[in-house]
Formats: sequence, structure tokens, C-alpha cells
Amino acid sequence: MFIACRVILMCNVNDVYVHFPRLQVLDEGGDSLSDECVKEKLRLLQEFLLTDTQDQLKILEDKLKSSELSTEVYMSEVKAVLKKALGVVKEDEGVEQNRHLNGFSENGSHKDEGEQEGAMDTQEEGDAIKSPSAPKGRGGRRSKADSEPKKSPASTRVTRNSGKQPTILSMFSRVPKRKSDELNGEATNGEAEVKPEEDITEEVRPDTENTTNGKIKPVSAAKTPPPKCPDCRQYLDDSDLKFFQGDPDDALDEPEMLTDERLSLFDANEDGFESYEDLPQHKITNFSVYDKRGHLCPFDSGLIEKNVELYFSCAVKPIYDDNPCMDGGVPAKKLGPINAWWITGFDGGEKALIGFTTAFADYILMDPSEEYSPIFALMQEKIYMSKIVVEFLQKNQDATYEDLLNKIETTVPPAGLNFNRFTEDTLLRHAQFVVEQMESYDEAGDSDEQPIIITPCMRDLIKLAGVTLGKRRAARRQAIRHPTKIEKDSKGPTKATTTKLVYLIFDTFFSDQIDQNNKDGGGVKRHRCGVCEVCQAPDCGKCSACKDMIKFGGSGRSKQACQKRRCPNLAVKEAEDDENMDEEEVLPVKETKKMSQAKKKKQTKNKISWVGEPIKEYYMKVCVENEIVEVGDCVSVSPADPSHPLYLARITALWEDGEKMFHAHWFCRGTDTVLGESSDPLELFLVDECEDMQLSFVHGKVNVLYKAPSENWFMEGGMDDDIKVIEDDGKSFFYQLLYDGDCARFESPPKVTPSEDSKYKFCASCVRNKERGVQEVPSVYEPLEDEESDSKVFYGLATLKGEQYRVGDSVYLPPEAFNFGPVKRSHRKDCVDEDLHPEYYRKSSDYIKGSNLDAPQPFRVGRIKEIFCNRRCDGKPDRMEIKLRLYKFYRPENTHKGPKGAYHSDINQLYWSDEEATVNMAEVLGRCQVEYAEDLVESVQDYSSKGPDRFYFLEVRMRDGCYRAKRWSILLNVLTMQKKKKKHDYRVHGRVLHPEQHRVVSVRECARSQGFPDTYRFFGNILDKHRQVGNAVPPPLSKAIGLEVRKCVQERMRENIVRVSGVLHA
Repeated sequence: MFIACRVILMCNVNDVYVHFPRLQVLDEGGDSLSDECVKEKLRLLQEFLLTDTQDQLKILEDKLKSSELSTEVYMSEVKAVLKKALGVVKEDEGVEQNRHLNGFSENGSHKDEGEQEGAMDTQEEGDAIKSPSAPKGRGGRRSKADSEPKKSPASTRVTRNSGKQPTILSMFSRVPKRKSDELNGEATNGEAEVKPEEDITEEVRPDTENTTNGKIKPVSAAKTPPPKCPDCRQYLDDSDLKFFQGDPDDALDEPEMLTDERLSLFDANEDGFESYEDLPQHKITNFSVYDKRGHLCPFDSGLIEKNVELYFSCAVKPIYDDNPCMDGGVPAKKLGPINAWWITGFDGGEKALIGFTTAFADYILMDPSEEYSPIFALMQEKIYMSKIVVEFLQKNQDATYEDLLNKIETTVPPAGLNFNRFTEDTLLRHAQFVVEQMESYDEAGDSDEQPIIITPCMRDLIKLAGVTLGKRRAARRQAIRHPTKIEKDSKGPTKATTTKLVYLIFDTFFSDQIDQNNKDGGGVKRHRCGVCEVCQAPDCGKCSACKDMIKFGGSGRSKQACQKRRCPNLAVKEAEDDENMDEEEVLPVKETKKMSQAKKKKQTKNKISWVGEPIKEYYMKVCVENEIVEVGDCVSVSPADPSHPLYLARITALWEDGEKMFHAHWFCRGTDTVLGESSDPLELFLVDECEDMQLSFVHGKVNVLYKAPSENWFMEGGMDDDIKVIEDDGKSFFYQLLYDGDCARFESPPKVTPSEDSKYKFCASCVRNKERGVQEVPSVYEPLEDEESDSKVFYGLATLKGEQYRVGDSVYLPPEAFNFGPVKRSHRKDCVDEDLHPEYYRKSSDYIKGSNLDAPQPFRVGRIKEIFCNRRCDGKPDRMEIKLRLYKFYRPENTHKGPKGAYHSDINQLYWSDEEATVNMAEVLGRCQVEYAEDLVESVQDYSSKGPDRFYFLEVRMRDGCYRAKRWSILLNVLTMQKKKKKHDYRVHGRVLHPEQHRVVSVRECARSQGFPDTYRFFGNILDKHRQVGNAVPPPLSKAIGLEVRKCVQERMRENIVRVSGVLHA
């Protein structure tokens, strides 16, 4: 931004007027020194002034805000500063004319007959190097005897008398200041002069300078990265950054605009939409897209996909209106945020339609505003480019890259765009966007259609432009290498020494470059890239390829990928090698005896027989389809839905109850956890789920190994695992962790050893579920005999979920456990002038954007008073319903203060109350700690920082609804009690006008007058802050009262001591 301004602001005032015409109008006007003109000049030139000048203006503005300067004095000071800054520019105009008269050229150099023109061109450095014949009185530098220019340190400072005035261009050059020879106590050639600081400016100098000792000293300037907008990520100092100029006065909000009659498609007598679920569609013209900070920004750079809120202002027209002018349009402001943008019109038409989707309607774009046209032109270029490519490849899938270029270069863009032809550079510049459009087109096609992405011209475009397929947005995933899988063709050791992570990354992404041993071998199995969105998607389980997979109960012969998971990178690679779309050839699989038995098992279910004698009606072995299965073995179970993969379980018990049964302890696959498709397909996870199943549902026996962690696991990171299992045949798995689906947490499986008596029917899941169920049921202990009642039995201890609760403990309860007493809130009506604010009712809604009123309420807090059970008819306590009687604690928002009361209080502050409530013990969510602040031996801050679930209280809610200190006295009552005052409208009677300015005093000014320090914070809106300051006792007064009270108390104590000592002596 500043660099551009240095170019714009030339050396004379006429050039400044060319780029700032408004400044010329202000100077030529008769009232150029009026306050309004000075303010507008300051607004135009403030950010282009010198740093010192800006600092002076900043100091004056701060003094004005702090009331140190009046408005008149402030304006006079600003006029003086601007006059001084602008006077330099005007004087330059006269000096420039004198230079032409004295033989100076435009670049500031003096031409001499003995000098060459090439040696005199010093415009880039901004130095006026003169010949030896130049007069010294004009500030020229002396030269050496051989006419070689010599730069003097004194020449870096130029005064008004030197003949060259400082220019605005030189003012904007921000280079690190050099140390002159005067500072070092040296003078070169006797020309060092003492010059006023106010007349001194610096010229742009090279990075090196010649000092007296002849050494070259490089000067390093601290470089800081330019700031970026946190929303649109544009550089704030970019000269191309533009701001939205604002909406017209008659612009409407989106809901109000959509109800305008000019946009209606139906008359009053016609029927409306057939389905009100569809969004209305309109056309917009003269639109501008901007972020929350008002920066104009493109909408195709991924901001919408990153959930950045973009808005647009425009003129909205009916869907049938094709005229892009604003006549008949409805002005609208800040429509959005934009939820999605889309492109349509790939049907051979002339134009490609672009649309926005908001929460209320769909909008089709026509013409942008004048300020947004440059940004939209670049987007139109890529959009029309993709339209040409898509329509061309629809009809010519065998076309080459040269054919595509010929089509692009011979296509004339539609009229009205900012470009007149397409070139190869245009295609390569927007190749990523075009290829993504091709992928989207292929996804919407039928399964039997050949993808456009693999056509010869698209493959060449992907190579030339380096396009990333699969819509990968800087996402990278490490490929799973199955540490327990035995590789048939294991690669030999390499000379490279890397970590495990680096080895896997290079082995995955650069396998073709690294692996040179496979060139002489047979065909190499191709793998997906594993990083694009298509590879990350799970198998659908419904296509023919998924139904043939082993995990879905198929034969596993086809070995084809899911039809919805065809990797585009793999497809392009296969197309280049003229291979089929399948990942590999369908190889014949040798039929084994087990596979033939599996087919028989699906047809007949009568080949199930017990092996051995039963133990208390339980068996240890069973023969299923000529395969022995024992207690502790793992089997696969056929699902009811064939699109789901086979379920895996461990047999924990075998018995017969009319049908041959078994008890299954289930495993879950990695795809059923939060890991999704990024998990190892051979790894299973133990879950605490079990079920009784019929043996006829067993699909076959599988091998599941437990991979125990090493005792020194924390020192073995990145090393290869030693445990190996059989080859991945669909029936071999391993597990090492237990998965908790409720918390999405992976845990080490607990070690449970069954006893000898229950070894034939022991289930670890049943044991853990039973223990968990016992903990979730509340229990009572320690009955209190001294508190007997005819209808209740009291206890001193209760347990729930492993926690113990006693009388006096504080507990968490759900918000619906109990309600609070009614509070009196004042319902006042705002006094508003209806003539001045005729639509004030629109702003009087209780809705606040971004409010937390719909957020879940915090837990209720109570203090246990009694633990009891009701007696049954037989006189025994009913332990199934344990109840608690407790005292209620109020939060600040539950009192008469309302939600705003929480703004002024700590988040862990409560109010004690004598109100009681009775709740079930099963509703208790946990325990907490509540203390009276005056009883703490430490500060409240130290107490709260020692751990979570810590609360404190200082006041108690009385039965009359008032809040007083827990332990009050006469002194506290005097200082804290408030008398009822007559209501008054604060906005009418409470405002204080500024003594010197036409405004009311600010909150901070009021607080300073009351004695509040500047570090004290107030909460709420401006009205609430004014109330807090006005109703508060001034802190200095409070301090003085406290000191006086302490002094009186100390004197009274001394008098009492003297009186008592006198009595004792008497």
C-alpha cells in the first residue's frame, strides 16, 4: 500500500492533484481552512504522512479524547500540522521550475558537456549527483579530481537553502537511518554543518555507504511479515485490497427483501409453490461479495468451504428478468452468509450460470458491481474455461491435448466479459479448477460410463500443470502397512537410514522411484494413493464388488475395489498404461476344502454335533461342518443384512436349550470406531457386548490373536513389530485394545482370570457389565438409629458409581432436578420517541444474535441434608428408591439479577439458601466442593485454582427474597442494604453532558470522576455501566470510611483496655 502511494505522490503538487482530485477541490475552495475541509484532508492523507507527523496527530487525538484539549484548540493544532506537511509539496513546485532554469533535468541531475548521459542517471537511487562545475551554494556534492562522484555523509541531509526541497516521495521512503559523521565527531572535507531537525529529511540511500576508513558496512533492516486479514486472508497492505463502499439507504434485509411484491411470481388469485421445502430462486445484479470486515474477496478461493462467513449486497430481480440493469430491482444488503456456490449451464448454451445458496433462497448472478468487476472477471475466466472443456470432452473423448488447445483458442468468449480470448496459459493457470470440475462430472455419471478424467487430453493436462487429484486439500495420511502381515515379496534392505515414519512416507509416495527391483519381475499390483477423498470413503457394501468381498460374506474371487471408491489417481495411471479399470486382474483362486465347506454350511444346517460329555449342561467343544470349535475360539457370524461385513466374536460358552446355542463376546472392526477407513483392516477391538446366539448362524472359524504391549513399549517407538500372523486370507486378525463406544475411547483390556469352576461359561464382558450395573445402582449404609421415623429410615452414607456421599456433601444435579423460587423482575417499557424512531419495535425483540439463551443450563448444586429411604408396608426400608433432601444453591443468573448478574460474578460463585428439595439418589451426577469464603484460610482465587468443581458463597438468600451476607452485622447492614427508591428513567435523568464538547460523558470519564482506577472493568451494555458507576460508592470515599472506622475501633479498644486495667489496679 505504501509502495503504491510513493509512486502516486510525485514531487510536485500538480501530480498529487491528479491522483487526489478531491484535495485540489478543497484547496481551491474559499473555505479550505474550515473544520470540515481540514477533517477531509486529514482523512485523505493521514496514512500517507511521515511517521513523525502521524505520531503528532495521534497525540493530539488522544488529548482530545482525554479532554486535555478543546475542539477548537485541537482543530487549530491539526491545521498547523497539515499546513506544515502540505507546504513542503507546494514549495517543491517552485523549486522544480528553478531547476529547469538552472540546467537541472527532471531526474535531479545537472548535465555537463564533459559528462556521459549513462553516468548521470541516478533516478533509481534518488540522489542528485552533480558535476564538479556545479555551484556549491546549491548543496551539490564535491567530486574527486578524476570527476568520479563521491558520496559525502553530509549530503544525506538537505536543508531548504540547499536548493532541493524534500519531496513526498522521499518522505515515504522508510529506510533505516544512517549514522552521520557528525555523530562520530568527524567531518568530511570540512562540510559538516549543524542543521535544524525540523528541516531535515532523508533521501533513499543504497544498502552500503563509503565511510572514512573505506569499509563497506551493510545495513540490515528488520523485516516483519505483512499482516493478513483473519477472515479473507488477504494482505492488509496490498494495493489491490478493496473495501465495500456500503449499501444504499433503501436497501432491505434478506427476509424483508424476499417478501417484496416485486419479486413475487404469482398473483393473489394464483396458487403458490407445489412444495414449500424448495428454496425460492432470484437473480441478482450489481453485486459485491465481502467478508465481515468489509473486504471485497473472491468466493472461489475455498473460504466458503472453510466456514468463513461471506456476505453480498446487490439488487435482486425476479427469476424471469434477464435484464442486468438495476431498473425494477430490489436493493438488498448483507445477504447471507453464503452456504454454497455452484455452477450450471453445461448444456451447450452461451453462458455459464453461477449461483449462491443462503439459508433463505438461491440467487443466480448476472453483472457485478463496478468495484467487484476485477475480482469477478478472474473467476468468470476459469468458469467459462471449465464450461468449454466439459462440453468439448462430452462429444470428443478421444481428443488429444492439441485438439483441446485448438478448441480453446478458437472459442470467442461471450460479450460483456473483461477478456476477449482464451490461451494455453489460461488453461494451465486454471487447470486445478478445471480438473476438479471433471471429477465432479464423473461422479455424477453412470457406472458404465467412461470417466472423462482418463481421456488423453486430460492426462496430458494433469501432467503439464501438476494437478492434484481427489480434491486433496493439503491433507496427508500415512498408509497402513499391516505390521502383522507377512509380505510375499519383501523388499531387501536399503542403504538409507531413516525413521519409521519417513520410511513409510517415501515407500508410499515414491515407490516407483525407489523400487528398482520390480522392473524385471512380473506385473506389479497397483495400490490406491490412500490420501484422496475417494480412498478415504468406506466401502458401500451394496455394489457387486463389495458383495464378493470376504468381509461381506463373499468368495473373494473378484478382488475388485468398491465401485464408489475408484481412486482417480489410480484410474489415470492405469489409463496411461492402457490397462483396464480394475485394480488388478481377476486371478483364479485355488479352491480349498474349507471354502467348499463354507458353501455347504450356507445350504445345510444339520452338521452340528457336540464333542465330549457336558459339564453341568455346558459343553467345551462342538463340531460345525467338520470343524472343531472350542470354548475360547473365535468365529465369524453371518449378518442379516448382506451389505454388512461378517461379525466376529469369541465363544465363551456352549449349551443346548432346544437349539444348539453359544454365548458370543463380540469384536468390532476398525471401521466401526472413530478411526473409520484409516484403521488397519486386520485389527479388531474388543467391546463389552455379548449375546446368546444359535450355532447355525456361525459362518466359520477365524483366528484372532491378542497382541500384548511390550513391557518396555515406551522405549520401542518406531520399531518393527516382532509378532507375525498368517497371511491376510480374510480369516486372520489381531486385537490389542478395548473400545468404549460411548466415549470413543481405546483402553487396555482388563485382565480377568476365570476360576476353575466357571471356566466353561466365563464371559469377561458379562462380568464387567455386571460390575458396572452394580455401581450405577445407588446403595445406602450406616443407618442412623437416633433419627428414627415412622415413615423414613435415615442413613449416614450412600454410594453411587464408585463415589461416596455423606450428609453435608455438595452434589451436582441435572437442571430439571428442582426449580428455584420466583423472583421479582421489573418489567419496564422503554420510553422512545415514536416520531424519531418509528420502527423501534423491530429492535425491541428479545433475540440477540450469538446469545447463549438456547445453550444447555449448568448443573444444579445442592448440599445434602438427609439421606433416607421410605418404609414399605412391612416396615422395612425400600432400598430401591434412595432419596436425598438437600439445600438449594442459587447461581447469579437464578436470582433477581437475571442472566446479566452472571457478568459481574465469578463463574464458581453461588448463593446459599434455606430452600429445600427432595431428589432421587439416581439423579446425582457427581460431587463438588462448596465453601464459605470467609472460612477459607486462603484467597478465593487460590482456592479455586487448586482443582475443578470448587465453588464458594458469600451471601444467603433470605425468605423475603433479599440477599445479605452470611454473617452480617450492623456495619455490614449499613454498607450493603439499599433502600427502595422511586423509579426513574435513567436515560432521561441520568446522563451527564460534557462541559466542553457536544456529547455526554463516557463511562470511563464517569468512572474516573468517581475515583475508579482505569483497570477496573464494568460489564453489560453502556446503560448498565453507567448505572454501576452512578450507584457505586466512590472507592476513595469507601477507603476513607474504612480507615476512619478502623481508627474509631482502635481508639475504643484502647479506652476499654485502659478502663479494664484501671479497674484491675483498683
